[in-house]
Amino acid sequence: MQNMNVSNEQRNKGRRDFLLLVAVFFLPIIIVLVLYFNLDKWDIGGERNHGDLIQPPRQLEDVVLTDIQDKAFRFSDVRDKWLMIHFGGAGCDQACRDELYLMRQIRLAQGGDRQRIVRIHISTGGKPKESLHAVLADHPELKVVYGDASDLQKVVSQFQHDVGAGPTVQEMYLADPRGFLMMSYPEDYDPKGMIKDLERLLKFARSG
Repeated sequence: MQNMNVSNEQRNKGRRDFLLLVAVFFLPIIIVLVLYFNLDKWDIGGERNHGDLIQPPRQLEDVVLTDIQDKAFRFSDVRDKWLMIHFGGAGCDQACRDELYLMRQIRLAQGGDRQRIVRIHISTGGKPKESLHAVLADHPELKVVYGDASDLQKVVSQFQHDVGAGPTVQEMYLADPRGFLMMSYPEDYDPKGMIKDLERLLKFARSG
C-alpha cells in the first residue's frame, strides 16, 4: 500500500510538472496573440495605437545578413528583445541622421525599459558608406546590417504588408521578443505616438 501511495504521489507530481512546463511554454504565445488581436481595441488613457497593426501575426524568418563589423547577423540573434527596425540607405544624409536620432530618443524615452529594446538599421543600398559610419558614434548599440540583393529581397518580402495602397514596406517596424512583427510606421510617423505605443506594449507584455 505504501508503494502504491508513493507511486500515486509521483504520478501527481509528474502531472503538475508537465502542466507547469506547458504553461511556461504557451503563456508568452498567448500574450502575443492577445496583443495582436486586441491592441487596436484598447483605449488606454483615451488613446489608441498610432502605428499600423500587422495582421495576421507574422514571425520573422532568419536570413543571414552582415553587420558593420562584418559578422553574420540573424533576427534570432536578438530574440527575447523588442526590436525597432528601420529601413534606410547605405549612406546617411540629414534625413537619415534625423531618423536615427528619433530612434535613439524613442528608446531613451522608455526609461528603465530601454534595455529591452534593440535598434536595427537595415541598409537597402548594400554595404554602409562612410557617411553612415561617421554618425555611429552618436548611436551606441545601434545595429547596422546589410546583405546582397538576393538576401535583402528575402528580408524585405517579410515586411511588406497592405496599409491601404497595396503591399509596401514602411519606414519603421516594431517586433516583439518572439520575433513577431507587431506594428509599422510610415515615413512621416509621429514619434510621440510611437513612444506611447511602445510604452503600452512593454507594459502589457513583460516577456521581453
